Amino acid sequence: MFRQEVQVMNGKRYIVLECQFRREWDVVRESKHTVTQGEALEIVHYWLKYKDVTPEQLKVVEVPDI
Repeated sequence: MFRQEVQVMNGKRYIVLECQFRREWDVVRESKHTVTQGEALEIVHYWLKYKDVTPEQLKVVEVPDI
């Protein structure tokens, strides 16, 4: 499956967090080792469609390049 939109490579890395139990935020397994911005958005769209979560339960967070 090929993406139709253009992905901008900004060199930044991201993780996707999921809120569980109202206050606990866990790293989504697919972004455990950081992903690009485009990959993070794909993960979010997948989780919204197939994992039965709301947008309020997901966060995309930029992480420093260590």
